[in-house]
Amino acid sequence: VQLLEALPPPERQIWMRQLPPDDAADLIQVCPDEHRGDFLALLDLHARKEVVALLAYAEDAAGGLMSPRFARVRPDMTADEAIRYLRRQARERVETIYYVYVLDGAQQLLGVVSLRELFFAQPDLRVSEVMRTEFVKVKADLDQESVSQIIAEHDLAAVPVVDAEGRMQGIVTVDD
Repeated sequence: VQLLEALPPPERQIWMRQLPPDDAADLIQVCPDEHRGDFLALLDLHARKEVVALLAYAEDAAGGLMSPRFARVRPDMTADEAIRYLRRQARERVETIYYVYVLDGAQQLLGVVSLRELFFAQPDLRVSEVMRTEFVKVKADLDQESVSQIIAEHDLAAVPVVDAEGRMQGIVTVDD
């Protein structure tokens, strides 16, 4: 915060826009109350919405740690369609593509598939035929210690975060 405050406003904006949403939310949480609006205003509209949503969670809960930028596909896509779609998502700065999350139109988390599994699948096979439906997930209000225990216990690179209705909210990566 002190470093950004020392920069001229145009440079401050450049640096803020380089931060992933979860890191921008962390920065804003430690910022003095009177400057939070100024820092939020430096973000583009999409990033600002993501950061505001993250700020609604306690900073030491899964929701406060998560990144809303994750790789997602639909269950009715073929493996080839999913791979092409993931290429586009990778260019749009998803947090990571350790796992690909399978969501329906209501953003319900239906399954998980690895990139490896997609690459080795027959090109016309549906994602729903390749995905795993038994997987680990955490609720957005779970405390960070429990999240880290789950990640360690299951040797995960990332864990999906869902709300009370099972809608995908983001991911917490092992480095978080």
